[in-house]
Amino acid sequence: MKKLMVAASLLVTSASALAADIYAPTGGVVCDKKAGFCVDDEGISMGMTSKYLGEQVYNRLDKEMGYKGDVNMGEYTFSNGVHCDSEAKQCYKDRFYPRTPDKKENTLTQQIFGKASEGK
Repeated sequence: MKKLMVAASLLVTSASALAADIYAPTGGVVCDKKAGFCVDDEGISMGMTSKYLGEQVYNRLDKEMGYKGDVNMGEYTFSNGVHCDSEAKQCYKDRFYPRTPDKKENTLTQQIFGKASEGK
């Protein structure tokens, strides 16, 4: 019984790149409640943030983005550390370079961009 529980725990941990605060409310959209934004294949989406996380979260994000001036909303990092680049249509296990094939992250890449990571 203990072996089964340990195996199940490891399977859940390794199979899920999504933390409890990160979820996909619909195809092509992923929201991060902890970080306070939603994304689609073009990057952080103010409209999706408002729709799925509410006006209060939207207002906070709008205020934060306004203070930072020229923000690249096509690159972002989720609260679980996964970093995505909308231009490259790829998510990575972290935001650090070099972006080697072993750093490609499949689950969020598939959910946001509709494709599996190549080169893995």
